[in-house]
Amino acid sequence: MNPTRKNFWVSIVHRTGGRIDVVERINEVIFGLIMVLTFTCTMSAATQSREEVGTILWAALGCNVAWGIIDAFIYIFSLMMYRGESLETLHEIHSAKNDDEADEAIKDILPPLIGNLIKKEQLRYLRTEIKRLPEPPKKTIFTFTDVWGAVKIFFLVFLSTFPVVIPFFFINDVHLATRVSNGVALILLFITGVYFGRKTRHKPVLTGFILMGIGAVLVVMTIALGG
Repeated sequence: MNPTRKNFWVSIVHRTGGRIDVVERINEVIFGLIMVLTFTCTMSAATQSREEVGTILWAALGCNVAWGIIDAFIYIFSLMMYRGESLETLHEIHSAKNDDEADEAIKDILPPLIGNLIKKEQLRYLRTEIKRLPEPPKKTIFTFTDVWGAVKIFFLVFLSTFPVVIPFFFINDVHLATRVSNGVALILLFITGVYFGRKTRHKPVLTGFILMGIGAVLVVMTIALGG
């Protein structure tokens, strides 16, 4: 590919890469909290003595780190898939046999509401401008900004779930430490649910209680099983 064309697309990726949108932030925090809550409850059910609280502590920390790493890789894979779909659309527009085919390709990537409202002259403008762009690359581009985004995902997951582990640092009784840890996780789930409710225009407090209730069910099930 012509260096100038490649630099154009690389610059686009640099400007858009490494960002974590609201949906990703909410998802990572919720999944992370529920995962750690489930893990600590499971460890509690399998652990009986006070001396084993250290085992839960290090296992939970390791779980946080592992989940952060897994989410970081999932972020990269998802990013590459999204870019792959966008790249495929660009190629479809550039190689379209007629204008109608190109317009359909454009409408497919627009939000449904915009796709239904957009007019033909607006589609024509977008089609013309897209075809004026340099030839798209043959494969998706990956840059250091994407690595930085994955690093941010890791720390987001680890730091958001770390408070759940803190009680095991200071409480020697494994069951008491687990209950306090459960309480911290439920509070964090409630706060996350409130934030989610505000973003989705649902009742924030109710949404917070619903999300906290999901976590509470996990705790109750574990206690019922002897955890």
